[in-house]
Amino acid sequence: MKPCVLIPCYNHSATVGAVAQAALAHAPVIVVDDGSTEPLPELAGCDVIQLKQNGGKASALKAGFQRATELGFTHAITMDADGQHFAEDLPKFLTEAKQQPQAYLVGVRNFREAGCPTHRRRSNAISTFWYRVETGVRLRDTQCGFRCYPLTLVQQLKIRSDRYAYELEFMVRAAWVGTAIVPVPVKCTYEPGKTGTSHFRTVRDFVHITNRNIILVLQSWFVPLSLRVDWSHGRKDKFWHIIHEFFTDNAHEPGKMAASVGVGLFFGIAPLWGLQLLISLWVAHRLKLNKVVAAVASNISIPPMMPLIFFGALTLGCRLLRGEWFAFEKMSRADWWTTAKAHAWEWAVGSVALAVIVSVTGMILTYGLARLLRKK
Repeated sequence: MKPCVLIPCYNHSATVGAVAQAALAHAPVIVVDDGSTEPLPELAGCDVIQLKQNGGKASALKAGFQRATELGFTHAITMDADGQHFAEDLPKFLTEAKQQPQAYLVGVRNFREAGCPTHRRRSNAISTFWYRVETGVRLRDTQCGFRCYPLTLVQQLKIRSDRYAYELEFMVRAAWVGTAIVPVPVKCTYEPGKTGTSHFRTVRDFVHITNRNIILVLQSWFVPLSLRVDWSHGRKDKFWHIIHEFFTDNAHEPGKMAASVGVGLFFGIAPLWGLQLLISLWVAHRLKLNKVVAAVASNISIPPMMPLIFFGALTLGCRLLRGEWFAFEKMSRADWWTTAKAHAWEWAVGSVALAVIVSVTGMILTYGLARLLRKK
């Protein structure tokens, strides 16, 4: 293991010197000047990279990762140049990285002790919520720039986001490919006069991060993990392989396939018109079943089948609640809607009963067919 400290810098001439010198006591330091419009102080002992134009934090990180790799470093610990982080926490990262060299270490701040502004805590809470939705990983702080990147992981992952969204996407894709995400408690300060100016553009960067979150959430919900892993590594899959993965994700076992069909059939018939597809997808996602199979099965309530389902549910409901079959011969075409409203409760109960019957039947048939095909 050969770690270094990477400090992206843009117009932080008042604070970057102290941050870099404090970090030098623990590891070699690389400072990336991201096209600053003001001169940097002398950074003795540091490797300084000067970019001609300001390209945002992602550009500075990529340039720093490349230099660290060229110099033979194995890990890069990133720190903000504004003085918010403390170099005395670096030994925590170094110790943890030695114990788990393949893990991605993320600093976790104590916002209340640091006196973090309310709007920043809210922003972090929103980011943390979406990160859990996207990955299933519980992490209390997803916006801290104090992190340790294994450079082999940096080389493996294909990150498309720029500026501040780079760190978000990297963390999500790292979790998707199976990297351990390890929190490291760190101190920070927001005390006026001790930190430099933040260059986070409140509107533009927030919109950019929100758009990236939407894309990542949709991928986490609808794209099979195997494809997300391939895409995170920059691999391109053939069309038929993609189709195959969509239909077999979480359905390689007969029981999983049968359960996916059962969920779709149940909610496709249940009295939830207009919401069957969405609820089927949500339940399949929560139960780790195949969402495509569940969605296809939920379309049992397509127009040609709707009359059969409606009258079947009405008949079954009347039998369960009244002890008699519904008399269709007494219902004229002119007053069918009035009759339907008068028997709404019977229809609702019958729909649930019919959904259970069709769902169980579909599961049994699917399980048997899947077992037979698996043997062959």
